Amino acid sequence: MDDIRLQSFIFGALMDSLEANIYITDPQTDRILYMNRTMKEAFSLKEPEGAICWQVLQSGQEGRCKFCPVQLLLQDPSDNPSCVWEEHNSRTGRTYQNYDSLVQWVDGSRVHLQQSLDITERKALFQAASIDELTGVRNRRSGKKALVQSVWAAQRAALPLVVGFYDVNSLKQINDQYGHLEGDRALQLTARAVTSQLDSADYAFRLSGDEFCLVFWNSDEAAARTKIEAAKAALSALAEENGLPYQPDFCYGLVQVPLDEGLGADELLARADEQMYRQKRLLHIQRAEERAAVGETDESVEAFTYDKDRLYDALVQSTDDYVYVCNMKTGTFRYPPAMVEEFDLPCEVVKNAAAVWGSRIHPHDKQAFLESNQEIEDGRTSCHNIEYRAKNRRGEWVWMRCRGHVERDEQGEPVLFAGTIANLGRKNKIDHVTGLLNKFVFEEDVNHFLQERPDQSLSVMVLGLDEFKRVNDLYDRVFGDEVLRITSQKIQTFLPSNATVYRLDGDEFGVIFSGGGRAAPEQFYSALRDVFSRQQEFSGRRYYCTLSAGSAFYPDDGNNYLDLFKYASYSLEHAKARGKNQLVPFSPSILLSKERSLDLIEHLRTSVERDFEGFSLAFQPQVDAMTGALRGAEVLARWQCADYGPVGPGEFIPLLEESGLIHPVGRWIFASAIRTCSRWVERLPDFSLSINLSYLQLSQPDFLPFARQTLLDMGVDPAHIVLELTESYIASSADAMSQTFEEIRKMGIRLAMDDFGTGYSSLNILKRAPADIVKIDRDFVKGIQNSRFDATFIRFIVALCHDVGIHVCLEGVETQEEYQIVRPMGLDTIQGFYFARPMAQQDFERWAALGRQQPGN
Repeated sequence: MDDIRLQSFIFGALMDSLEANIYITDPQTDRILYMNRTMKEAFSLKEPEGAICWQVLQSGQEGRCKFCPVQLLLQDPSDNPSCVWEEHNSRTGRTYQNYDSLVQWVDGSRVHLQQSLDITERKALFQAASIDELTGVRNRRSGKKALVQSVWAAQRAALPLVVGFYDVNSLKQINDQYGHLEGDRALQLTARAVTSQLDSADYAFRLSGDEFCLVFWNSDEAAARTKIEAAKAALSALAEENGLPYQPDFCYGLVQVPLDEGLGADELLARADEQMYRQKRLLHIQRAEERAAVGETDESVEAFTYDKDRLYDALVQSTDDYVYVCNMKTGTFRYPPAMVEEFDLPCEVVKNAAAVWGSRIHPHDKQAFLESNQEIEDGRTSCHNIEYRAKNRRGEWVWMRCRGHVERDEQGEPVLFAGTIANLGRKNKIDHVTGLLNKFVFEEDVNHFLQERPDQSLSVMVLGLDEFKRVNDLYDRVFGDEVLRITSQKIQTFLPSNATVYRLDGDEFGVIFSGGGRAAPEQFYSALRDVFSRQQEFSGRRYYCTLSAGSAFYPDDGNNYLDLFKYASYSLEHAKARGKNQLVPFSPSILLSKERSLDLIEHLRTSVERDFEGFSLAFQPQVDAMTGALRGAEVLARWQCADYGPVGPGEFIPLLEESGLIHPVGRWIFASAIRTCSRWVERLPDFSLSINLSYLQLSQPDFLPFARQTLLDMGVDPAHIVLELTESYIASSADAMSQTFEEIRKMGIRLAMDDFGTGYSSLNILKRAPADIVKIDRDFVKGIQNSRFDATFIRFIVALCHDVGIHVCLEGVETQEEYQIVRPMGLDTIQGFYFARPMAQQDFERWAALGRQQPGN
């Protein structure tokens, strides 16, 4: 084989730009024919070409590695043998995921190609992020993810599945009486007893605190109950074996997953929790009866009596907090005189307290207040602890902390709700996670500055962590809080003397710059950005979160708090939309864009409500790369707004996703496209229609049943349909959505990977992705006359895809010169303006009826 020809034709700049380790060997001699720069650096090799692979890539080897897959690939009778495997390398001490294949190149030779990814940190992070450290079962994130997959798999395979929910009894009493270490031991022993009774396909995960979920695969409720009762017996034995001074126990609930209802994981957990709660309620009643029985027969305890009518008055006089009592049977509240006076309540006894007191609560806090009260009314919790602002008789907003507890009667029914309301004053102005002043002080300080120093300049900045949700998903919210705390410390480190930082909502921080002009936020952010642009580590865990920012300037951009904060927030959104990790100062164009977006969403909502008024479909032909004959088309959504005229999909599709309207519109597009396809395939038996799919649509569990039924109702063979997903989505979801992708292919629908080549793992994803078609992005066609890299990339991808049975479509061919260059590259289909632009249905039918027209028409 001609090494120089191989390297110049396929590799060079292309291979050296990839992050994966890539090398090629002669499968007969094991001599290295090529190695990219990434792998040379990883293995500290300068010129390995010509050397035997196992001599330079391993330590202490005297022959071909026993785990080497080359011999198995050579014995594989298939045309394109390949395999995926993991290796712990003896030379680097790192763990790699290897993708090996025998590749038939254009010159007819056969070589061994390996793409290798270093997954050392990923494996460690995934393992640490998936397991609850205390109990050893899965944590909430990984458990709920597994539950979603189990429900999906059970429903598709029509297998029985049971979801269980258990809660450790009396954990608070154990903690209070014996200490939290003993409480942890109770949780550990309970988890050990439960998991000891699970089959290999069953699993448990910790939801929170003392709540756990169980999943019984291919099992009915009776079998699951038998396992749990055995676990309770095992727990009793463990308690005796460990000499516990108490008897740990738990209540549980079970739900048989109905295969025909399409329930999601959260609904199943809620149903199991409801069943568990009924058992816990019976336990409370039983214990109450036992306590009552003991009280009647225990003569050693002297009777204790007191004047209950005087108790409330005594409590009111002994504390600065407001003491309240509620009769849960009637819903009537009693408030102390001081509270009636301070907040101008109609009287001490209030019948409709939710309405009366709720009318005095700040609009921003009312939702949380009502939800917390609803939990009490529904019996979902016995404790109440919430903070909110209430307006006093002087019109001032006062921070309150309301705590309470529900008492139940012998039948477990709520009878009394009582507690205290504390006036926090300045106590509630500190964020408990970061120690910074909170968003309410942020608002007060901006308003105070504008009132006291109206002639001076002021800059308001809003900072937001990028992809912070991934940190919470990868680890947990406790670690996420630590990241917020560390972030606040780093922000304070770079804070100039004329600035103050505040913790706002979620992952956002506010900064006020007094004076300094417009340059002050830019100088501050420039120093801060460098710190957050690299990977960070805390407590042995690595994470990566850049910072985006938006800023607004007083007096030029706004003259009040609401406008300044709103404009800085809009600018932050703009910074994130433009690629993150940047500061965007406010400009009028941002406001116009935001106002336009909000207005467009309302217009979109109106269009949907009016039976998708203004929406239409366009179709762009896909032609045979060599002959130009029609092979299919891509469906493209179009929207004509009543006020704004035609709005491009690059603008209205993100708005549909943001507003949730992508679901009804996506279904309309799919059904309309299938209806059109049903007409065309009668005249064009080999015709295929490509439909773009949003990741949000695919995340809905009922979308695939809808798609299947639509195809059935309209009599369209799924073989004519291609669903297009972007490379970035497939790359990030290949593992999590593997069952979904497999279900699509089982339906007979093909999958296309759109925008291929724009992702960071293009070659790697070809090995793992379920794609039947790869669509190479237009970026590799523009300027191809002068770009050896783009031409080489297209040739290489075509050869590699054809080796593994993937068809290749090239997008964006617009000129005759581009077509003449790409035509001999072995592509299957081409899509671009050179052949035809997107057309309405009638225009497409006329175009197709004329056969292959002149390109460009």
